[in-house]
This record gives sequence, structure tokens and C-alpha cells, in this order.
Amino acid sequence: MTKIYATYDLSAGPLNFKFEYNPEETAALHKKLNGASAITADDLRQVSLWKSDRTLNVSDQTLEKLAELSVKMHVTIDDPIVKEVLEMLVDSQGIGLPMASSILKFINPKVFPIIDVRAYRALTGTKAHQRTYTIDNYIAYTKQLTAIAAKWNRPLRDIDEQLYCFDKKHNKKI
Repeated sequence: MTKIYATYDLSAGPLNFKFEYNPEETAALHKKLNGASAITADDLRQVSLWKSDRTLNVSDQTLEKLAELSVKMHVTIDDPIVKEVLEMLVDSQGIGLPMASSILKFINPKVFPIIDVRAYRALTGTKAHQRTYTIDNYIAYTKQLTAIAAKWNRPLRDIDEQLYCFDKKHNKKI
């Protein structure tokens, strides 16, 4: 039997949950990484520990590309550097697409949302599986969340958080 999940209905109005997840650490990571001209492996480890306890290792080349992306003005989800950086991150030890999206959100929350099982499920009504987490799916997901943000005149950084809260309230367990 297939479980039915509650999904966010855009016509029902904007989401207005209070999102709190390690608020001090979240604020510190945003302050440190948003627009940073240099990004270190330790910075990525902090995001990794913020998201979930895991070991990661990234190349200096990946860190340089992340820094390049971080200071790039007017970057969009369709910019070729985005796909390149996502591929480099996903190819790194300990970083899957959900972690890569978390890193990118701290670097530029105006462009990059976090994709996770809860936000994805609230948006699509389906449970995310490993095969769900492809770069092309992330780009499509980002475009959907960007459209929701535009419709409700909310920052993109709020939309994934709102979907996460919606899912937690309505769908309970993962």
C-alpha cells in the first residue's frame, strides 16, 4: 500500500511556519560564507556537521570553484559554473546532493535552496530516494521553489525551510 503524503498547495496561500534549526550556528554560517571570497575545507566541515554528522574531504580545486561561485555576481541556477560545482561537490568524499545543496545555500541563499527528504516530499508528495538526488532534479526543484518565492514575494531561503516545517507538521515521520 502506497502512503499518501500531504503536499503544499500553492493556491492555499503562503507558508508561515517558524523555522528553527540550530539558530546560532545557522546565522554564523550564513554570515561567514555568504559572499565569501575564500572558502576552506573547514568551512565545509562546519556545514556538514550542521546538516549531519559525517566526514568529508574536498579538493583544493573544488574549494577554489566554490569561492569563485560565492563571489560571482548575478549567478543563476542555470549558470554553467553551478552544474560544475555541484558535480565537483558530489564527487567529493562524504558529500551527496543534499549536503552539496546545504553548502551552496550558505554560500548564496538567494539562488540555492536545500533539497532534503522533507521539503521534497512536501513539494512533490513523494518520498525522495537516492536516485531522486540528481543534479538535474535539483535544478528543477530549485526552479520550482524560486517560482513559489516569487509568487509569495518571499526570499528563496525561506521556501525550503517552510516546506520542511510543513512536512514535519503534516507528514510527521520521515
